Amino acid sequence: MKSGGPLATSRLLLPLLLLLPLLLQLPHTHQGRPLRHTLPTQRAQDPPAVHLGNGLGQQPVAVTTFDLTKISKTSSSFEFRTWDPEGVIFYGDTNPEDDWFMLGLRDGRPEIQMHNQWARFTVGAGPRLDDGRWHQVELKMDGDSVLLGVDGKEVLHLRQVSGPLDTKVQPILRIALGALLFPASNLRFPLVPALDGCLRQGTWLGKQIQTSASTPANLRSCDVESQPGIFFPAGTHAEFSLQGEDSSASFCLNGLWAQGQRLDMDQALNRSQDIWTHSCPRSPGNGTDTSH
Repeated sequence: MKSGGPLATSRLLLPLLLLLPLLLQLPHTHQGRPLRHTLPTQRAQDPPAVHLGNGLGQQPVAVTTFDLTKISKTSSSFEFRTWDPEGVIFYGDTNPEDDWFMLGLRDGRPEIQMHNQWARFTVGAGPRLDDGRWHQVELKMDGDSVLLGVDGKEVLHLRQVSGPLDTKVQPILRIALGALLFPASNLRFPLVPALDGCLRQGTWLGKQIQTSASTPANLRSCDVESQPGIFFPAGTHAEFSLQGEDSSASFCLNGLWAQGQRLDMDQALNRSQDIWTHSCPRSPGNGTDTSH
């Protein structure tokens, strides 16, 4: 049998070459499903990430009010990063006595507390989020239901727990980031509200929340790289050894360890203006200086 020759081969290759750019643009899938969910990257025009622990005392970093009769969306979404296993991400209410909502972390997992005329409960669900990575979180009100999604997957669906937002008796909703608007003891299941975490690219019922200009944003920054050892959970401690006379008020720091890891002081100095150092006196038999 005779082959088709170069002309026939070129006719077969031409459609494949035309389809190749389209195939390269398709996501890599397995049985029609994406292999994994990827977070969008931070764009230059996006507002910077806000540190939830930068409020004054136990105050939130931002509080915004919404007219529920004029909202454009019934969902809120944001990206979130923390090493802290417990605290408040955001709180919302139309009345702090009988209609409020809280999304936070307990043992590293999302927790919802809700108190209104339809339901009163505390429920936790989803994966641990205290791994120092950015996670996308979405909360949606759908009729009488509340849906919680993490990294593109629905992790909690609560039914018959609320009424439509535009039928609330009091149509003004407050949303606070990083803190409560009432004492923590008023929660159904109390937790430590302060949360050492960062939040970015948030949209709340179709609106962006602007942090106050008076917020001391320089206290903690979300610009530094997140890594183990920069967060100290409650109950942990640091150990260090000193050089010098017991009666002297001046001492030299010979080594600093936290959570079983030796801290890199040079790296800390590069990231913070609150740490200062100078050379320590040379000790007998020691030819090197030690910083403190």
